[in-house]
Amino acid sequence: MATVRNRGTASPAMGNSRENSAGKIRTLRDRANDLTSGSLVIVSDAIQRFDDVRAAEATASIAYYAIFSFFPLLLVLIAAGGFVLESEQAQRQVLDFVTEVFPISQPLIEKNIQRILELRGTVGFVALLGLLWSAMGVLTVLARNINRAWTKAEPRSFLGSRLVALGMVGGLAVLLAFASVSTTVLDVLARFRVPLGGGLLIYETLLWTILSSVVPRLFMFFALLGLYRWVPNANVRWSEAFWGALVATLAWGIATNVFTWYLGSGVVHYELVYGSLGAIVALMLWIYIIGLIILFGAHLSAAVARRTR
Repeated sequence: MATVRNRGTASPAMGNSRENSAGKIRTLRDRANDLTSGSLVIVSDAIQRFDDVRAAEATASIAYYAIFSFFPLLLVLIAAGGFVLESEQAQRQVLDFVTEVFPISQPLIEKNIQRILELRGTVGFVALLGLLWSAMGVLTVLARNINRAWTKAEPRSFLGSRLVALGMVGGLAVLLAFASVSTTVLDVLARFRVPLGGGLLIYETLLWTILSSVVPRLFMFFALLGLYRWVPNANVRWSEAFWGALVATLAWGIATNVFTWYLGSGVVHYELVYGSLGAIVALMLWIYIIGLIILFGAHLSAAVARRTR
């Protein structure tokens, strides 16, 4: 009698074909990993961990908290800058910083900040504490999710999370102070009509163009470097934080150019769908995008640590 083959059982030839295909895929992956000096494994590990902790969903919560914390945080920075600079100068520095970080919804942000300052007047000490507490909401959630990138990092207590968020606010204030100094130095240098070879002025050179565009990116890089180095409740080396900050800074710059083009290209019109809320929706989408970039940079730093240790 003829033997009837079970349809649910794969034939040896099919099994060998699958094994050969899997072997070829592994070979190609190993070659690509060798060509990239192990970078492919690190990126794959970061993506896997990013997906395991549901970082994309966490970024949505960050965008939600950011809407409630964004303007209080700006007011805290303006009030803190007012102790060092004049009120209008501090406001200008904060708005310039916001323009660099959030290249969208600028009229909405400037109009609301100016309106809030007009209604509030001088910020008192008690009001400043209230603003500070509100501003730390998004930073607390951000710090908690950066900490989750490290598999062996212990979660912080409520008080510890708030202290970390407070340190992040202080770090932002310090970076704003340095940004103010660098902007002042560049403005002073631009006023000196120092002629170079061929009658070319210093601010007309390629070096000046590079400096004026690179300096803001450097402050962003140092901010991310500090996040990845000190926020996780784990032992993070500078080299591990460096690679995450570098990739996140480059991705942030690319995302800024692409998203600015996207909004200005006419492909999408948020105001036609959301009406007067269009600017807020665009702002939330941008916060979500940069949240993804920041959290992936943290996961990349952790993946570098797992690979190199």
